[in-house]
Amino acid sequence: MSIISKLRKKLREERGLKNEEREWVGRGYESPSPSWIKRSVLLRIGAKNATWIETGTFMGDTAALLAPQSKEVYSIEPERSLFEQAEARFRNDPHVHIIHGLSESVLPTLLPKLNGKVNFWLDGHYSGGITHQGPTDCPVRDELANIENNLLNFESVIVMIDDIRCFDPTIPLYADYPDLNYLVDWACKNNLRWHIEHDIFIAQSKPSN
Repeated sequence: MSIISKLRKKLREERGLKNEEREWVGRGYESPSPSWIKRSVLLRIGAKNATWIETGTFMGDTAALLAPQSKEVYSIEPERSLFEQAEARFRNDPHVHIIHGLSESVLPTLLPKLNGKVNFWLDGHYSGGITHQGPTDCPVRDELANIENNLLNFESVIVMIDDIRCFDPTIPLYADYPDLNYLVDWACKNNLRWHIEHDIFIAQSKPSN
């Protein structure tokens, strides 16, 4: 990419961030928060030098953000064109692994191979446009079940789930989503402390004594 192309891309991104923030302020700071705020939460909350598992690669921007402070990043993308684009983007980065497939199919094979500190960014729910619509709009139930099955393999775990405002199946658009109580019950059952921050549900291992 030429210097001019890079400058144009940077200007487009900056304009997009400003528009996103302007819309957020116009909504009275109602969710969702701008993407840069959500990403700052990932960097602040996520365990350092840990393995990251991301569901929903999209353009690969979050994987690129997480890679410098991570042991490894595994990002799962079911939509073929998005997968191919991200795979090309990270082809020369041995620490970033882009996996094509549904998270509910990939995690049962991937998670038993991992240990140590593991961070999860679960953002693979269908959001329209070019994103993939699988058997369910929101595979979080299966994702959490797979995490639960492998918790004993991990030194510690932090699970972050995006778009928590959508987890209300009484709204027809989100009928495939579990409700917030499901997430809270899952965290409590697995002895994880939880809170919500900027439209993100966060469940994490309690500090050891």
